[in-house]
Amino acid sequence: MKDCKLILILVLFSLKTIAQNTAKPWAYWWWPGSAVNKSDLKANLQSYADAGFGGLHIIPIYGVKGEEDNFLYYLSPKYIEHLKFCTETARELGLGIDMSLGTGWPFGGKNVTKEMAAKSLILDKDSSGNFNASFKNTNQKVKRAAPGGEGLVLDHFSKEATEKYFAVFDSVFSKENIRVRAFYSDSYEVYGANWTENFLEKFKAYRKYDLQPFLSSLTKTENLTEVDKQIWHDYQETISDLLLDGFTTSFTDFAHKFNKINRNESHGSPANILDLYAASDVPESEFFGSKPYDIKNYRQDPDYSEKQFGKPNLSVLKLASSPAHLLGKKLVSSETATWLGNHFKVSLAQIKPIIDESFLGGINHVFYHGIPYSPHSAGFPGWLFYASTNFNQNSHFYKELPLLNKYIENAQTLLQNSQPDNQVLLYLPIHDLWHEAKENLHLIDVHNIEKNGLFTPEYREIIKQLNENGYQFDFISDRQIAELKKENGGFGIGNFNYKAIVIPETEYFPMGTLDNIVSLSKIGLKTIILNKTPQKVSGLLDWQQNQKLFEQKIKNLKPFVSTNIIENLKKYNIKKESLSQTGLQFLRKKTSDETIYFLANQNTKFNVGNIEFNTTAKNVYLFDAISGVKNKIDFVIKNNKTLINIYLPSGKSTFFIFSNKAENLEKTDFMEFKNRKQISGNWTLTFKEGEPFMPHNQSYTELKSWTETVDTLAHYFSGIGEYTTTFELGKDAINKPALLSLGDVRESAKVSINGIEIGIAWSLPFELSIPQYILKEKNELKIEVRNVSANRMIYLDKQKVNWKKFYDINMVDIQYKPFNASNWKPVYSGLLGPVILKY
Repeated sequence: MKDCKLILILVLFSLKTIAQNTAKPWAYWWWPGSAVNKSDLKANLQSYADAGFGGLHIIPIYGVKGEEDNFLYYLSPKYIEHLKFCTETARELGLGIDMSLGTGWPFGGKNVTKEMAAKSLILDKDSSGNFNASFKNTNQKVKRAAPGGEGLVLDHFSKEATEKYFAVFDSVFSKENIRVRAFYSDSYEVYGANWTENFLEKFKAYRKYDLQPFLSSLTKTENLTEVDKQIWHDYQETISDLLLDGFTTSFTDFAHKFNKINRNESHGSPANILDLYAASDVPESEFFGSKPYDIKNYRQDPDYSEKQFGKPNLSVLKLASSPAHLLGKKLVSSETATWLGNHFKVSLAQIKPIIDESFLGGINHVFYHGIPYSPHSAGFPGWLFYASTNFNQNSHFYKELPLLNKYIENAQTLLQNSQPDNQVLLYLPIHDLWHEAKENLHLIDVHNIEKNGLFTPEYREIIKQLNENGYQFDFISDRQIAELKKENGGFGIGNFNYKAIVIPETEYFPMGTLDNIVSLSKIGLKTIILNKTPQKVSGLLDWQQNQKLFEQKIKNLKPFVSTNIIENLKKYNIKKESLSQTGLQFLRKKTSDETIYFLANQNTKFNVGNIEFNTTAKNVYLFDAISGVKNKIDFVIKNNKTLINIYLPSGKSTFFIFSNKAENLEKTDFMEFKNRKQISGNWTLTFKEGEPFMPHNQSYTELKSWTETVDTLAHYFSGIGEYTTTFELGKDAINKPALLSLGDVRESAKVSINGIEIGIAWSLPFELSIPQYILKEKNELKIEVRNVSANRMIYLDKQKVNWKKFYDINMVDIQYKPFNASNWKPVYSGLLGPVILKY
């Protein structure tokens, strides 16, 4: 009966994901003060559908000053009326709607009593010198709460409190057929919570002994005895279990009760987040911050503080995608472009590389962060959320946004309808971390994962070696190892493609995991243990007896010890890709009859050359997700591998599809353009549309930013400038196909040659193909460039325009200082070049 119920849930989940357009990008949709009205909701939704969105995720937040009369209090009858209107309208437009179960984040609100609220441990010594445990409320309030959603944060370690919290939503969804696709929980962000009511009883149920006599160990943070270390481990493992069983599983069950799915950001939790992600329908990661990609002409926001927020890391994404791959979940989502750059400065060319890295990390369901609801009457810049990036209709890139959205839709259509082709499992050694004392627990903070103690330098080195040597891998937890089965020659839980497991050097290891690895290795799982076997068993219960048994059993793993992971993977014939040596990054997936490669060039090492793929097929197709064009491509098979000559300059990405199925498609030949002509001479710049003023026209003999002029009107301008020039060509170029490289573009460019539009360049490397028969002896070139809105904001803030009128945090910049653009220098704008014709 249990199996039938699971199958039914999976079928329903599958039907729901098919019904909604998950290939298109979705977005967080903040409702300031929930001050929405039906007219603007309809207009907003129509605009987002037209722009190529697949859905939106409603998060009510703090309101706008002056709009108090329009606030809709959370879950009030008026709020529910507008929520229903929104979901029905979205459905008519082909959009899906998700919602947070609460306002702001994390879960909490006015229905959370002190008994249900987050708690911290108090240890007091009695007259006999023994420690007793009690607790107090942390008194943490919901962050960025909307009207009616204010209150204490929920105790996430309590199943009882969690179920009481969900009861409020049960009362709503039991009465109303609200067409929400998924319920959502944001990243953990519960601070200071390290206890729950009846913790001692729950501890005993999990660990099978009484913690009371050992409470003194929890007062120590240094000079720990072995008993102290084991107590700290068991305490933190119990916290992890409670978070999994008490909150995460309850959350998933609640969603299923109403025939919905859930999305869960497990990061930030004091738990093995692989297990939390695994218990969610759609594991959701987060791409937070700005990254200094080694891509030609890529710009990182200079005000982003890596010291404060860390550097985005592809491995963070894999923490969410790994359980999905292992269990065969279709969707892996990610909060994307959070604080990618300062407000009003982010371009599409800066967004695409993080989208590509998200795909490389296993993400296939992108959620932009995000869209603030803004009524038409609010004008520009409208209602905003304090954390960029803004994707709504007031964004400077909104007219070009459908191009990025279409790219994502094309890519995710492939990624969602294929399975991972990873053969290596990498054990996540969390038990060493749990044996270390930490009063406020070890939070797996993905914003700066290199500093949370889990991704040690040694562990990061293993990840680096696997990546550089072309081995695709997924992380795996102890619980997941216990569920591994062998089917069709591979190992897995829902996806049976894995051939090998790598165990990093670790001091502590659970007895159950040791037994499971021994058993799995006997039936064919290739096991590699780096440097030496684990030394100690985890858990205080019967520790001395278990340690002796552990030392006997661990001898079974000594034959698998190695100082060289890569050599062993080669020996075991684990699939690798030599293309990683070129500097290109890849993701390999498969279907029943195809192998699919996604390639991204996120550095300057590669430009053009032969690439070797460790796959063969009767046909190879090149799929450009930007244009949506799929073509046959020439290839050579040698030594059971495929060689393809490709052009993939810095910043570009593409798909290669290997298939034995023939398709009636045009063939594309790689064309190496050996001739170069820089388009120089006289350029005329005419300003076409924009705000707050129309600058005077400009002329150049050498391209530069239009802000580098004495015309101060251009310093504040946000809009479109049209560049025109003429150039002549010899007979060797006339009517021939060519490639136009625009160089440095700030920020997108629509190009026409001889009155024929050849395309819009919105992403690096800002190159456009010129079809044959367009180039003549004498040619006219027109390039319309749109810049960002930062310079317009400089003017607004200098004029002290009152647009920053939000409650709570109001508006801050990327360093969390009060936002003020009045002292900014004008941001470079326009066509900086050089413009080069390759033919």
